[in-house]
Amino acid sequence: MRGAVYKRCQCRDAEGRTVKDCRKAHGSWTYFVRLDADPVTGKRKQVAKSGFRTRREAEAELTDVLSRLNSGTWTDDQRTTVGEWLDQWLGELSQRRSAKTMANYRGHVRDVWKPRVGHMRLRDLQRRHVEAVLADLCRPITAARTGRRGRPVPVRTAATVDGYRRTLRAALSMAVRRGLVLANPAQGRMDALPEREHRELRLWEPESTAAFLGHVARDRLAALYELAAYAGLRRAELCGLRWSDLDTGYLGLTVRQTIVEVPSKDIRPEDRVCPHCSREHVGRLVKGPKSQAGRRWVPLAGPAQKALRGHHEAQQQERADFGPDYSDHGLVFCEVDGTPLRPGAVTEAFTVHAAACGLPPIRLHDARHGACSLLIAGGVPIEVVQMILGHSSPNVTRQVYAHMLRRAAAEQVEAATKLLTQHRC
Repeated sequence: MRGAVYKRCQCRDAEGRTVKDCRKAHGSWTYFVRLDADPVTGKRKQVAKSGFRTRREAEAELTDVLSRLNSGTWTDDQRTTVGEWLDQWLGELSQRRSAKTMANYRGHVRDVWKPRVGHMRLRDLQRRHVEAVLADLCRPITAARTGRRGRPVPVRTAATVDGYRRTLRAALSMAVRRGLVLANPAQGRMDALPEREHRELRLWEPESTAAFLGHVARDRLAALYELAAYAGLRRAELCGLRWSDLDTGYLGLTVRQTIVEVPSKDIRPEDRVCPHCSREHVGRLVKGPKSQAGRRWVPLAGPAQKALRGHHEAQQQERADFGPDYSDHGLVFCEVDGTPLRPGAVTEAFTVHAAACGLPPIRLHDARHGACSLLIAGGVPIEVVQMILGHSSPNVTRQVYAHMLRRAAAEQVEAATKLLTQHRC
């Protein structure tokens, strides 16, 4: 006999033994299945599940399990719940992913997946359960925020909700590889997710960018804004840039180091100590570029080169003023005492300057888009633009900057058309 059902209740016969086939309307029914012997230990395992109200329900579930066993579509999840597996997955992944990525994963698990499906058995999680959670996340946000940081929004975007799905998909993919489940219910297109709306990139026109750079010309971080406007570096790349990363004569630079802002609790203890001063810079993590494509060489325009020369002289004066108290980290952009900048503070300063100029509000990262538009308008091949920006492939660049490419293509077609029309009567 490979499986059977039985009733569990507190009834006893006259000799105090459990009544195996009690007919009273109480207790619950249980099924059990004997599995094949483990190929490693040689021991047989037994899987059981209780809580069924009637014999018919228990027998129906037993029949389904036996059918899946015979067809090879049943797996033993070792009675692991979704919440337990997510905790295990985060623990194993923490040594292989960046602190920033792990902070996002932990937030998604804590705020969404464990509260909603963490109690379920791993093998019981189905696509409809994932769809239901995603559909709920797409609804307008009505609950009050309790001590959470960040900008309040009335509704989550499709990209944000899909980010939650990708976290669960990554966790369940490992469960599939471990043989705990046969299929990943978070894989593929989800009907609950709306189509992503195309968001036009916000960027300043060249005259607005020029006005901004003129406004911040006397700021001690003016060269940082020059590099953001001309070289298209990311914020983390600007904060992590070292003088040793610059070419002779400031003709270009190589991105080798970044500084990101991460809550201290999400930074591994061994990563909290700064390799330069052996101290901890709270909430700041020094690390390599986010990908291999991010480790790249970037040419510098003349105005950026000039700004860097002036910035180097000013930093030398700051170093002299502090004397032995100067904490040299070799950084191009740093605090007046040489310690690393807090990336969030750089964004805040940029926002204040933009408002003082009376310019439309954009993010510091949007200055990177402006730099890209200049490259495209200048006729730089898309493959070169991709390498300068640090995208993984030209296709990524085409997708992100499709509208800019359309404008450049239209201008080039118009120029080509003039070659013919100028000879027509």
